Amino acid sequence: GPRRKLPLILFTLIKPLAKITSYVLGRGTRKAWKKLPTTQQRTYLEMLNANRGAFMCTGAFSLGGLYYLYESHKQTCPITGRQKFVALTPDQARRIGEANFTEIVNDAQGIIVPETDPVYTKIAKVANGILHANSDLRQIYDKTWTLTVIDAPVMNAFVLPSGNIFVFTGLLENCSNMDQVAAVLSHEIAHVVLGHVEEKLTRTSFLQMLLLVPMSLLWVLIPYDGIGFVTTWFFDSVADIMLELPFSRLMEVEADEVGLVLAAKACFDIREAPKFWGRMAQEEEAFSEELEFLSTHPASQNRQDNLQEKMASALQIRQDCGCPPLDYPAPRSSVIIQNCQKAKAVLSNL
Repeated sequence: GPRRKLPLILFTLIKPLAKITSYVLGRGTRKAWKKLPTTQQRTYLEMLNANRGAFMCTGAFSLGGLYYLYESHKQTCPITGRQKFVALTPDQARRIGEANFTEIVNDAQGIIVPETDPVYTKIAKVANGILHANSDLRQIYDKTWTLTVIDAPVMNAFVLPSGNIFVFTGLLENCSNMDQVAAVLSHEIAHVVLGHVEEKLTRTSFLQMLLLVPMSLLWVLIPYDGIGFVTTWFFDSVADIMLELPFSRLMEVEADEVGLVLAAKACFDIREAPKFWGRMAQEEEAFSEELEFLSTHPASQNRQDNLQEKMASALQIRQDCGCPPLDYPAPRSSVIIQNCQKAKAVLSNL
Protein backbone atom coordinates (compact mmCIF):
# COMPACT_ATOMS: atom_id res chain seq x y z
CA GLY A 1 0.00 0.00 0.00
CA PRO A 2 1.02 3.68 -0.11
CA ARG A 3 3.53 4.83 2.45
CA ARG A 4 2.15 6.90 5.29
CA LYS A 5 3.30 10.49 5.15
CA LEU A 6 5.12 11.53 8.34
CA PRO A 7 5.20 15.16 9.53
CA LEU A 8 8.05 17.14 7.97
CA ILE A 9 8.96 18.69 11.34
CA LEU A 10 9.84 15.19 12.57
CA PHE A 11 12.84 15.13 10.23
CA THR A 12 13.99 18.73 10.65
CA LEU A 13 13.80 19.03 14.44
CA ILE A 14 14.00 15.46 15.74
CA LYS A 15 17.67 15.59 16.77
CA PRO A 16 17.52 18.68 19.01
CA LEU A 17 14.07 17.72 20.31
CA ALA A 18 15.27 14.23 21.24
CA LYS A 19 18.25 15.63 23.14
CA ILE A 20 16.11 18.15 25.00
CA THR A 21 13.41 15.56 25.77
CA SER A 22 15.88 12.99 27.12
CA TYR A 23 17.54 15.67 29.27
CA VAL A 24 14.28 17.06 30.69
CA LEU A 25 12.67 13.68 31.31
CA GLY A 26 15.76 11.98 32.69
CA ARG A 27 17.04 14.83 34.83
CA GLY A 28 13.53 15.70 36.02
CA THR A 29 12.87 12.10 37.06
CA ARG A 30 16.20 11.95 38.92
CA LYS A 31 15.53 15.20 40.79
CA ALA A 32 12.00 14.15 41.69
CA TRP A 33 13.22 10.74 42.88
CA LYS A 34 15.80 12.27 45.20
CA LYS A 35 13.13 14.39 46.87
CA LEU A 36 10.95 11.40 47.74
CA PRO A 37 11.21 9.90 51.24
CA THR A 38 12.78 6.47 51.46
CA THR A 39 9.48 4.74 52.24
CA GLN A 40 7.82 6.21 49.15
CA GLN A 41 10.80 5.25 46.97
CA ARG A 42 10.45 1.69 48.26
CA THR A 43 6.72 1.72 47.46
CA TYR A 44 7.36 2.82 43.87
CA LEU A 45 10.05 0.18 43.41
CA GLU A 46 7.67 -2.52 44.64
CA MET A 47 4.99 -1.24 42.25
CA LEU A 48 7.44 -1.32 39.34
CA ASN A 49 8.48 -4.86 40.24
CA ALA A 50 4.87 -5.99 40.49
CA ASN A 51 4.01 -4.55 37.09
CA ARG A 52 7.21 -5.38 35.26
CA GLY A 53 5.27 -7.58 32.85
CA ALA A 54 3.10 -4.67 31.77
CA PHE A 55 6.17 -2.45 31.32
CA MET A 56 7.89 -5.14 29.26
CA CYS A 57 4.80 -5.46 27.06
CA THR A 58 4.73 -1.71 26.58
CA GLY A 59 8.39 -1.74 25.58
CA ALA A 60 7.85 -4.64 23.20
CA PHE A 61 4.83 -2.85 21.68
CA SER A 62 6.93 0.29 21.16
CA LEU A 63 9.72 -1.69 19.51
CA GLY A 64 7.13 -3.39 17.32
CA GLY A 65 5.83 0.01 16.26
CA LEU A 66 9.33 1.14 15.30
CA TYR A 67 9.88 -2.11 13.38
CA TYR A 68 6.62 -1.57 11.49
CA LEU A 69 7.70 2.00 10.72
CA TYR A 70 10.97 0.68 9.33
CA GLU A 71 9.46 -2.13 7.27
CA SER A 72 6.65 0.01 5.86
CA HIS A 73 9.10 2.62 4.58
CA LYS A 74 11.70 0.34 3.01
CA GLN A 75 12.16 0.70 -0.72
CA THR A 76 14.55 -0.47 -3.40
CA CYS A 77 16.61 2.12 -5.22
CA PRO A 78 15.70 1.75 -8.92
CA ILE A 79 19.23 2.72 -9.99
CA THR A 80 21.51 0.71 -7.72
CA GLY A 81 19.11 -1.97 -6.46
CA ARG A 82 20.12 -1.22 -2.86
CA GLN A 83 17.38 -1.45 -0.25
CA LYS A 84 16.98 1.73 1.77
CA PHE A 85 14.81 3.17 4.52
CA VAL A 86 13.13 6.40 3.40
CA ALA A 87 10.18 8.01 5.19
CA LEU A 88 10.32 11.41 3.49
CA THR A 89 8.12 11.78 0.43
CA PRO A 90 9.49 13.42 -2.75
CA ASP A 91 7.23 16.41 -2.09
CA GLN A 92 8.64 16.88 1.41
CA ALA A 93 12.20 16.68 0.06
CA ARG A 94 11.31 19.26 -2.59
CA ARG A 95 9.91 21.63 0.05
CA ILE A 96 13.10 21.30 2.11
CA GLY A 97 15.17 22.07 -0.99
CA GLU A 98 13.06 25.08 -1.95
CA ALA A 99 13.34 26.57 1.54
CA ASN A 100 17.13 26.12 1.48
CA PHE A 101 17.31 27.57 -2.04
CA THR A 102 15.59 30.80 -0.98
CA GLU A 103 17.84 31.16 2.07
CA ILE A 104 21.07 30.53 0.12
CA VAL A 105 20.15 32.93 -2.69
CA ASN A 106 19.28 35.65 -0.18
CA ASP A 107 22.59 35.17 1.62
CA ALA A 108 24.53 35.27 -1.67
CA GLN A 109 23.06 38.52 -2.95
CA GLY A 110 25.76 40.62 -4.59
CA ILE A 111 28.03 37.70 -5.49
CA ILE A 112 25.75 35.72 -7.80
CA VAL A 113 27.24 35.45 -11.28
CA PRO A 114 24.79 36.70 -13.97
CA GLU A 115 23.62 34.27 -16.63
CA THR A 116 25.28 36.37 -19.32
CA ASP A 117 28.73 35.90 -17.78
CA PRO A 118 31.06 33.52 -19.71
CA VAL A 119 31.80 31.61 -16.50
CA TYR A 120 28.10 30.91 -16.01
CA THR A 121 27.79 29.86 -19.64
CA LYS A 122 30.63 27.34 -19.32
CA ILE A 123 29.17 25.76 -16.18
CA ALA A 124 25.64 25.75 -17.62
CA LYS A 125 26.88 23.89 -20.70
CA VAL A 126 28.32 21.17 -18.46
CA ALA A 127 25.23 20.92 -16.25
CA ASN A 128 22.84 20.86 -19.21
CA GLY A 129 24.93 18.18 -20.91
CA ILE A 130 24.65 15.90 -17.86
CA LEU A 131 20.92 16.50 -17.41
CA HIS A 132 19.99 16.05 -21.08
CA ALA A 133 22.05 12.87 -21.45
CA ASN A 134 20.35 11.36 -18.41
CA SER A 135 16.82 12.57 -19.05
CA ASP A 136 15.72 8.92 -19.29
CA LEU A 137 15.90 8.78 -15.48
CA ARG A 138 12.70 9.77 -13.67
CA GLN A 139 14.76 11.44 -10.94
CA ILE A 140 16.08 13.79 -13.63
CA TYR A 141 13.00 14.55 -15.73
CA ASP A 142 10.59 15.03 -12.81
CA LYS A 143 12.39 18.16 -11.54
CA THR A 144 12.72 21.75 -12.65
CA TRP A 145 16.49 22.24 -12.58
CA THR A 146 18.18 25.58 -11.93
CA LEU A 147 21.81 26.71 -11.82
CA THR A 148 23.22 29.38 -9.52
CA VAL A 149 26.90 30.30 -9.76
CA ILE A 150 28.36 32.10 -6.75
CA ASP A 151 31.51 34.18 -7.11
CA ALA A 152 33.50 33.03 -4.08
CA PRO A 153 36.90 31.32 -3.66
CA VAL A 154 35.31 28.16 -2.32
CA MET A 155 36.00 24.79 -3.90
CA ASN A 156 32.49 23.47 -3.65
CA ALA A 157 29.33 22.59 -5.52
CA PHE A 158 26.11 21.03 -4.29
CA VAL A 159 22.61 20.22 -5.48
CA LEU A 160 19.45 20.56 -3.39
CA PRO A 161 16.80 17.82 -3.55
CA SER A 162 14.54 20.29 -5.39
CA GLY A 163 16.97 20.31 -8.33
CA ASN A 164 18.76 23.59 -7.57
CA ILE A 165 22.44 23.39 -8.56
CA PHE A 166 24.95 25.67 -6.83
CA VAL A 167 28.53 26.06 -8.02
CA PHE A 168 31.20 28.29 -6.50
CA THR A 169 33.71 29.82 -8.88
CA GLY A 170 36.49 28.50 -6.65
CA LEU A 171 35.71 25.04 -8.02
CA LEU A 172 36.83 26.08 -11.51
CA GLU A 173 40.13 27.33 -10.12
CA ASN A 174 40.80 23.87 -8.66
CA CYS A 175 39.79 21.88 -11.74
CA SER A 176 42.24 21.40 -14.60
CA ASN A 177 39.46 21.32 -17.22
CA MET A 178 35.70 21.23 -17.65
CA ASP A 179 35.70 17.43 -17.67
CA GLN A 180 36.76 17.56 -14.03
CA VAL A 181 34.00 20.09 -13.36
CA ALA A 182 31.61 17.61 -14.98
CA ALA A 183 32.88 14.86 -12.66
CA VAL A 184 32.10 16.99 -9.59
CA LEU A 185 28.68 18.09 -10.87
CA SER A 186 27.75 14.52 -11.85
CA HIS A 187 28.64 13.39 -8.34
CA GLU A 188 26.43 16.08 -6.78
CA ILE A 189 23.55 15.39 -9.17
CA ALA A 190 23.89 11.68 -8.33
CA HIS A 191 23.18 12.49 -4.68
CA VAL A 192 19.80 13.89 -5.74
CA VAL A 193 19.10 11.10 -8.23
CA LEU A 194 19.76 8.55 -5.47
CA GLY A 195 17.67 10.42 -2.87
CA HIS A 196 20.50 10.64 -0.36
CA VAL A 197 19.14 13.68 1.49
CA GLU A 198 15.82 11.95 2.14
CA GLU A 199 17.54 8.75 3.21
CA LYS A 200 19.98 10.49 5.54
CA LEU A 201 17.29 12.59 7.26
CA THR A 202 15.14 9.47 7.72
CA ARG A 203 18.03 7.47 9.16
CA THR A 204 19.02 10.25 11.57
CA SER A 205 15.43 10.66 12.78
CA PHE A 206 14.98 6.92 13.29
CA LEU A 207 18.23 6.62 15.26
CA GLN A 208 17.20 9.51 17.50
CA MET A 209 13.88 7.79 18.26
CA LEU A 210 15.72 4.58 19.13
CA LEU A 211 18.13 6.41 21.43
CA LEU A 212 15.49 8.50 23.22
CA VAL A 213 14.74 5.99 25.99
CA PRO A 214 18.37 4.90 26.63
CA MET A 215 19.53 8.53 26.80
CA SER A 216 16.68 9.42 29.18
CA LEU A 217 17.65 6.51 31.44
CA LEU A 218 21.23 7.72 31.29
CA TRP A 219 20.19 11.07 32.76
CA VAL A 220 18.17 9.25 35.44
CA LEU A 221 21.09 7.09 36.57
CA ILE A 222 23.97 9.59 36.42
CA PRO A 223 24.05 11.54 39.70
CA TYR A 224 25.66 14.80 38.49
CA ASP A 225 24.81 17.04 35.55
CA GLY A 226 28.46 17.60 34.60
CA ILE A 227 29.07 13.87 34.28
CA GLY A 228 25.81 13.58 32.38
CA PHE A 229 26.83 16.13 29.77
CA VAL A 230 30.23 14.47 29.27
CA THR A 231 28.66 11.02 29.03
CA THR A 232 26.03 12.25 26.56
CA TRP A 233 28.75 13.83 24.43
CA PHE A 234 30.70 10.55 24.52
CA PHE A 235 27.71 8.46 23.42
CA ASP A 236 26.87 10.96 20.65
CA SER A 237 30.45 10.76 19.40
CA VAL A 238 30.43 6.96 19.44
CA ALA A 239 27.09 6.91 17.60
CA ASP A 240 28.49 9.26 14.96
CA ILE A 241 31.67 7.24 14.46
CA MET A 242 29.95 3.84 14.46
CA LEU A 243 26.69 4.66 12.65
CA GLU A 244 26.44 8.07 11.00
CA LEU A 245 29.90 8.59 9.48
CA PRO A 246 30.23 5.13 7.84
CA PHE A 247 26.81 5.61 6.26
CA SER A 248 27.79 9.07 5.02
CA ARG A 249 30.95 7.65 3.41
CA LEU A 250 28.88 4.89 1.81
CA MET A 251 26.64 7.50 0.18
CA GLU A 252 29.66 9.42 -1.10
CA VAL A 253 31.08 6.29 -2.72
CA GLU A 254 27.70 5.47 -4.23
CA ALA A 255 27.41 9.02 -5.64
CA ASP A 256 30.95 8.73 -7.05
CA GLU A 257 30.09 5.53 -8.91
CA VAL A 258 26.69 6.64 -10.21
CA GLY A 259 28.08 10.09 -11.03
CA LEU A 260 30.75 8.45 -13.17
CA VAL A 261 28.03 6.78 -15.24
CA LEU A 262 26.03 10.01 -15.54
CA ALA A 263 29.13 11.78 -16.87
CA ALA A 264 29.91 8.88 -19.21
CA LYS A 265 26.45 9.05 -20.76
CA ALA A 266 27.04 12.78 -21.30
CA CYS A 267 30.22 12.00 -23.29
CA PHE A 268 32.64 13.76 -20.94
CA ASP A 269 36.18 12.45 -20.54
CA ILE A 270 35.51 10.48 -17.38
CA ARG A 271 39.19 9.58 -17.02
CA GLU A 272 39.51 13.04 -15.47
CA ALA A 273 37.45 12.00 -12.43
CA PRO A 274 40.15 9.86 -10.75
CA LYS A 275 42.75 12.42 -11.83
CA PHE A 276 40.83 15.10 -9.93
CA TRP A 277 40.71 13.02 -6.75
CA GLY A 278 44.35 12.09 -7.18
CA ARG A 279 45.29 15.76 -7.10
CA MET A 280 43.03 16.28 -4.09
CA ALA A 281 44.86 13.43 -2.35
CA GLN A 282 48.19 15.16 -2.92
CA GLU A 283 46.82 18.35 -1.38
CA GLU A 284 45.46 16.50 1.64
CA GLU A 285 48.80 15.91 3.29
CA ALA A 286 47.31 16.66 6.70
CA PHE A 287 44.53 14.11 6.19
CA SER A 288 45.67 10.57 6.79
CA GLU A 289 43.76 7.62 5.38
CA GLU A 290 43.93 6.13 8.87
CA LEU A 291 41.72 9.02 10.06
CA GLU A 292 39.07 8.43 7.41
CA PHE A 293 36.76 6.92 10.04
CA LEU A 294 36.39 10.42 11.55
CA SER A 295 35.25 11.99 8.27
CA THR A 296 31.93 12.21 6.43
CA HIS A 297 33.81 11.61 3.15
CA PRO A 298 36.22 8.87 2.10
CA ALA A 299 39.88 9.78 1.71
CA SER A 300 40.56 11.23 -1.74
CA GLN A 301 43.10 8.49 -2.48
CA ASN A 302 40.46 5.83 -1.82
CA ARG A 303 38.01 7.67 -4.04
CA GLN A 304 40.56 7.79 -6.83
CA ASP A 305 41.28 4.06 -6.51
CA ASN A 306 37.59 3.14 -6.49
CA LEU A 307 36.81 5.26 -9.56
CA GLN A 308 39.75 3.74 -11.37
CA GLU A 309 38.33 0.26 -10.67
CA LYS A 310 34.99 1.33 -12.19
CA MET A 311 36.60 3.02 -15.20
CA ALA A 312 36.46 0.12 -17.68
CA SER A 313 32.69 -0.40 -17.36
CA ALA A 314 32.04 3.36 -17.42
CA LEU A 315 34.13 3.77 -20.59
CA GLN A 316 32.12 0.98 -22.19
CA ILE A 317 28.92 2.86 -21.35
CA ARG A 318 30.38 5.98 -22.88
CA GLN A 319 31.18 4.07 -26.06
CA ASP A 320 27.77 2.39 -26.16
CA CYS A 321 26.14 5.81 -25.99
CA GLY A 322 27.79 6.75 -29.28
CA CYS A 323 30.15 9.31 -27.79
CA PRO A 324 33.14 10.53 -29.83
CA PRO A 325 36.21 8.37 -29.17
CA LEU A 326 38.81 9.59 -26.71
CA ASP A 327 42.43 10.16 -27.58
CA TYR A 328 43.32 6.46 -27.54
CA PRO A 329 41.87 3.36 -29.20
CA ALA A 330 38.91 2.00 -27.25
CA PRO A 331 37.30 -1.42 -27.75
CA ARG A 332 34.58 -1.22 -30.35
CA SER A 333 31.03 -2.16 -29.45
CA SER A 334 29.11 -4.15 -32.06
CA VAL A 335 25.94 -2.19 -31.36
CA ILE A 336 25.39 1.48 -30.50
CA ILE A 337 22.62 1.44 -27.93
CA GLN A 338 19.91 3.95 -28.73
CA ASN A 339 19.37 6.42 -25.83
CA CYS A 340 21.92 4.53 -23.72
CA GLN A 341 19.42 1.94 -22.51
CA LYS A 342 22.29 -0.38 -21.58
CA ALA A 343 23.47 2.12 -18.99
CA LYS A 344 20.42 1.39 -16.85
CA ALA A 345 21.42 -2.26 -16.52
CA VAL A 346 24.98 -1.33 -15.60
CA LEU A 347 23.76 1.12 -12.97
CA SER A 348 21.67 -1.61 -11.37
CA ASN A 349 24.79 -3.75 -10.92
CA LEU A 350 26.89 -1.12 -9.15
